[in-house]
Amino acid sequence: MFRTCIPLMTIVSVTALTFLLGNQTAWAFSIIEPKEFTVHQSGEHIPVALDLEGLPGVTTVNYYWYGEFDDMLRELVEEKLALVATAKSSPPFGGKILIPKERMGTYRLLAVAEQGGRQSQHESLAIFDEIMIQIEPNAELLEIDFQTDKPLRLGRASGTRVYDQVDFLGKTFELPVIGRFSDGIARSLRAQTTGTTYQSANDKIISVNPNGVLRLVGNGETVLTVKNRNQEATLDIMVEVNDEPNHPPVSDPGQTQTVLSGTRVTLNGLTSYDPDGGSLQYHWEQVRGSKVPLLDPYSAQAKFLAPFVVEERLFRFTLKVTDIQGADSLPAFVDVIITP
Repeated sequence: MFRTCIPLMTIVSVTALTFLLGNQTAWAFSIIEPKEFTVHQSGEHIPVALDLEGLPGVTTVNYYWYGEFDDMLRELVEEKLALVATAKSSPPFGGKILIPKERMGTYRLLAVAEQGGRQSQHESLAIFDEIMIQIEPNAELLEIDFQTDKPLRLGRASGTRVYDQVDFLGKTFELPVIGRFSDGIARSLRAQTTGTTYQSANDKIISVNPNGVLRLVGNGETVLTVKNRNQEATLDIMVEVNDEPNHPPVSDPGQTQTVLSGTRVTLNGLTSYDPDGGSLQYHWEQVRGSKVPLLDPYSAQAKFLAPFVVEERLFRFTLKVTDIQGADSLPAFVDVIITP
């Protein structure tokens, strides 16, 4: 006779979920205002409202602002908190949220519910919703600038290191690009969703992806051109690094997974590889969903316990790998869909 062994943690979590939700067979927890993909202004107060139909015992809803690709595992939760709402708020569990004046581009608004004070006791419960919205300044872009030395000298071309470990071909780094606007605010323009485009005069020296990630491809000099709205800026770049041939590694975080609540999930990056046959370093990040305790985020196989949900929810992770010479892959995404 075969017996199925259910981990004690799963039993406890299921019991907690049943206790909290009782005999409810249908409930809703969704952001109904603002609407997803709507456009809002920097510095604007926007109303937020939820549909909590059939959801018992909610005491508090916390709202958070995250950039489109912010790593939830690294960001401090307190710094991302935008609003704490209760039943006494107007509307209940809603209110108005201030969009910081310096924001621009695509951002994620995350709402997380707490029930009867038990959320902290049973972290495997995940009651949340999130939407993406576009933020635009109500001001004219006057100038594009780079928060770096000009010209930008990398490797031995510089007397000092302006970026850590920029010594080998294949290394990547994010270029800090800012815009100065007519309202006196300087805003980051690096992300593609702010309207910025990039072009390297010589892709054999420096290549650039749509979100302003530069890769050292070869030694020499090139010019990077950045455009946004009616403004344009250029940056001279000089590269002199170890010219030992090296191909950047390739990140492969696996295929989309659909799993049940309470399942132990493995994020598998073992099929990532270095074309030169070297070993790899791994770095997992979480960029969608409510925050989960991710074990071994610097290993090929990171793990977490799928939180308990009563509606299907998406969790997204990215994987970046680095070879022994310091060359980086571009981040690759994998989704984990958790079902009740």
